[in-house]
Amino acid sequence: MRVEPPEQQNFEEQLSELVEGVLSGSRLHVAKAITLIESGERLGDLLLSKLRGRVRGIPVIGFAGPPGAGKSTLIASLVNVLKGRGKPVAVLAVDPSSPISGGAVLGDRVRLVGKVDQSGIYFRSLASRGASGAIARNLRAMCRVLDAAGFEAVMVETVGAGQSDVEIMGVADIVVVVVPPDYGDSIQAVKAGLLEIGDLYVVSKSDLPNARLMASVLESLLSGRNRRVKVLTVSAATGENVSALVDLIWAELDAMRSSGELEARRLRIYEWEMREVMMERVRRLMESALIEDGYLDEARRALASGADPRELGARLAEEVLKSALRRLELRGKKNQSSLT
Repeated sequence: MRVEPPEQQNFEEQLSELVEGVLSGSRLHVAKAITLIESGERLGDLLLSKLRGRVRGIPVIGFAGPPGAGKSTLIASLVNVLKGRGKPVAVLAVDPSSPISGGAVLGDRVRLVGKVDQSGIYFRSLASRGASGAIARNLRAMCRVLDAAGFEAVMVETVGAGQSDVEIMGVADIVVVVVPPDYGDSIQAVKAGLLEIGDLYVVSKSDLPNARLMASVLESLLSGRNRRVKVLTVSAATGENVSALVDLIWAELDAMRSSGELEARRLRIYEWEMREVMMERVRRLMESALIEDGYLDEARRALASGADPRELGARLAEEVLKSALRRLELRGKKNQSSLT
């Protein structure tokens, strides 16, 4: 009989404890699971495999829009409404990375936490780490953990980086674009790409002047692109139309489910996630080969001697890829021999 080494036994115990903790809704275990996934740990991937049969397919609602639009305040109001209806909600706020530590600067979480009764709610700030679109890598996988933990919906807030926010479509089942009523700069931000991605458009701070005007402008811009998308004015400060927005989001989700659009969109999201995982895997293999097989030192000497960086990069790409493939083949043979 084969006896597992102590390290393997401990690994299995950690995995079992994590699975049980997540399924019981333990905030501590949910937080640990999300950290493992965010950092790309193998334990996180194994956890996702174990949880797969317990994922129900809860809605993932994305919020995009220019900085200062009031996304955090609006989300806090929506969370309170949903909590009042008996729906526990998780919020993932993608913050800009600290240029020093690489961690989230926690701005969105600070704004949200003070506005919501946190019992039954889960908040997490995630560092964008410079990812294109400001959407943290592995975000959809984190949503599956929150699904298995018993939450009824996940709300994802982007950093509000204008054009780059379009990549929320690679995460969310439905996208709510939030625009403030201050007409000029907001229109430019919306024109920069947000007109293409929203399933619903919200003019925030409707208690302020120009909110109705901004809604009319949005409706005109959207109709000019043959997009029949609903536009709603909402005020988190007064509560105007907050409950109506919740109803509208769920009505849109129901309509998407009935038409088959929700399933089609999720398939596109899963393909995007697959590509991201695949390319990250390739990048790590290439990075290991580049550094550990001496190519980087060689490249630095060549650059110091005046080599063209683009020509050098093109030449090294094929060599480093071959080296990475050899490493992968050797690793496979080693793993196979350890099983026999």
